[in-house]
Amino acid sequence: MNCTYSHTLFLTVLPRTLTLKVACICGFAFVLLLNRLDAQESSTLPDSLRVTTVVRVIHVAEPAITSLFIPIASGQLISGSGTIIHPDGYILTNNHVVQNADGFALIGSDLPGEQKPVRFRVVGRLPEKDLAIVRLIANRSFPTVPLGRSNDLLNGESVVVAGNPGGRGLVFTSGIVSSRKVLTGTPNALVMTNYANSRRDTLIQFDAASNGGNSGGPLINMEGQLIGVVSSKVLQEQNIGFAIPADDVHNTIEQILEPELKARKQVGLHIAESVSNVAVDRVIQNSAAAAAGLQAGDVLTEVNGRVLHHKVDWFLELTSLLREAETFDVTVERGEETLKATIRPTELLPMPAAKVSGDTLMPGLAYRFYHGEYSLLPDFEQQTLVREGVVKTIDLPAIQEQRADHFAVALNGFLRIPDDDLYRLIVVSDDGSKVYLDDEVIIDHDGNHPPTPAGKLLYLQKGFHTLRIGHFEGNGGQELQLMMHQIGADPQQVPAEMLWHLP
Repeated sequence: MNCTYSHTLFLTVLPRTLTLKVACICGFAFVLLLNRLDAQESSTLPDSLRVTTVVRVIHVAEPAITSLFIPIASGQLISGSGTIIHPDGYILTNNHVVQNADGFALIGSDLPGEQKPVRFRVVGRLPEKDLAIVRLIANRSFPTVPLGRSNDLLNGESVVVAGNPGGRGLVFTSGIVSSRKVLTGTPNALVMTNYANSRRDTLIQFDAASNGGNSGGPLINMEGQLIGVVSSKVLQEQNIGFAIPADDVHNTIEQILEPELKARKQVGLHIAESVSNVAVDRVIQNSAAAAAGLQAGDVLTEVNGRVLHHKVDWFLELTSLLREAETFDVTVERGEETLKATIRPTELLPMPAAKVSGDTLMPGLAYRFYHGEYSLLPDFEQQTLVREGVVKTIDLPAIQEQRADHFAVALNGFLRIPDDDLYRLIVVSDDGSKVYLDDEVIIDHDGNHPPTPAGKLLYLQKGFHTLRIGHFEGNGGQELQLMMHQIGADPQQVPAEMLWHLP
């Protein structure tokens, strides 16, 4: 909580004695903040009234902000921004900035000629959330900006934006949080009052100047923490910029990186959703983590001696370790105990195909169609069937016929996988949808929302995998697509030859 804001509020409602205590606490917290910023400074700032908190925050963050340049096929350069969030050189940015797999970074604000470009490569991306992680190719430690949280933002709190507008190198602007939470893809606020269970993404709106090239750069609070990733602006409006909330990074970091899938190795830990620690939610039976003695409820505090502050640290460390080490050590807190364990990752096997012969299958997917007004996917077993049939591909216009709104459809069959490999499945829907593969929910895209994608990376065995798709349509546009691609290829609609069903 911002102490100045809290101090002012408490002064109006608390007795004088308690007010003085609160004032002292807030003042002490502010001193601690300044001391923390001072401790991080690489050089001493002048003792001057010019050195405001904004100046201090910029001074500390500066060495960890990167100007990104990505060569494209036409011989041109795309410019964007990023923030180093891990000392091994992992940079957080937008997916739309890093269209190719590699590029060059300039670190900090030194003028051209005073710094050398460092190559980077993309190590993870989540296009649906416009987030990506790239890694600097250099054998040294880098300064970082700590990743904060965004669930406690205050409208009006001061922020700094850093980035590479126009490809000119690092530039800073400052302003306030104009709105801590705005819905994406909405016609207007009044219309949204008619929607129940809206599952639209939210963005942070800010008024600091932001232009082309700022994309991927940080939105930083006055505690020096990255609270958002600058992503877009409204060209028709003045001083309107948007940032992806930091909590979205915490919540999707595993999907961005997918270290176990890409390394084909398994640790066997499910990490709980948290922005403040690395708590084990579940341990997979007979996994490397289980063999090391780890249990649900354990909190990971270190890996190979490096402190873990949150799950982003854990998955970034894992990305390196699974490629570079046969074993690694973790320190865990279990109640009042502190324990150490050694984990030896095991081979990750693909999701097994169903035991079914292709000779028994027919082309296409079977569907069942229902009428009704829904804000979430219904229990199809409790619905009244209107009609059923078969479609060769996922063809929503053919299924819905003349009904434009207020319907639901369940599709069933098999997805034929040509080779053991990594595949990314993506559902694009308006409104809610869920995709089940081998009776497991792999994509939950339920609720009211405009046409938006949701995806999942999977390691699949060659053969036939049971496939179920549930979808409902409220009103407005109608869309349902299932896309798929192997790593390195562009997404394409799942073709008819990959869709089968039992007659």
